[in-house]
Amino acid sequence: MPTLAVTNFNIVAATLGGFVTLFSLVSYLLKEHYYLSEPLISLFAGVIFSPHALNWIKPLEYARGSEQGLDTITLTFSRLVLDVQLVIAGIQLPSKYLRRQWKPLAMLLGPGMTAMWISSSLLVWAMVPSISFLHSLAVGACITPTDPVLSNSIVKGKFADKNIPKGLQRIIIAESGTNDGLGYPFLFFALYLIKYVTVGGEGQPGGAGKAMGYWFGEAWGYIVILGAIYGAVVGWGAKELLHWAEEKKYVDRESFLVHAITLAVSP
Repeated sequence: MPTLAVTNFNIVAATLGGFVTLFSLVSYLLKEHYYLSEPLISLFAGVIFSPHALNWIKPLEYARGSEQGLDTITLTFSRLVLDVQLVIAGIQLPSKYLRRQWKPLAMLLGPGMTAMWISSSLLVWAMVPSISFLHSLAVGACITPTDPVLSNSIVKGKFADKNIPKGLQRIIIAESGTNDGLGYPFLFFALYLIKYVTVGGEGQPGGAGKAMGYWFGEAWGYIVILGAIYGAVVGWGAKELLHWAEEKKYVDRESFLVHAITLAVSP
């Protein structure tokens, strides 16, 4: 006798597919008339479908009851979403935009991010009981960069076209796309000091000198500078290869359109 296969995969597929289908039917109404962003709507849907409400989505069960495994899955999918959105932010900008607008962008990424980091850290230090200043600096560094997914909600759509100048839209896109990587020095500045300077089970031999050596060498040299060089070389090479393939008529339209997405998920 046929039975209904109520498996986790089928439940997740039906839930996500049903949500996306229903949302697509009223997406214009929600976004353009009620100004509800897609991340906010998705957040509400996630809460409703979570184990705390309908219990249709069971992340811990998918990770076989392992909290560490769940953290790894969450981190991996978060990186995937962020990678795709960062590439999309880059291709939304006009050609040579960063070269022309480097001065205002440098102000936002330098003094602007530093002021945001210090302000956020002071708020965390003042509002969270019994937290040290170094730990508040680490938390502040995590919330300092502008999220490219959330910022996308205010630079696209009818509201943005009507109320936000094009120049401001583009500088927000550029800032949100570049400041994620520049958030690492703020984060690791606090983490290295916690690891090599503080005591109470966290401090390790080396002191402030070793912490600053790692900060300059790993956070700035390896993560930021080498990462920027790698991204520039890979991006330029992918662009040249795509232009060559297009000129030779080797690439079809479908592959041309997904080229940026596949580049985002590549190592």
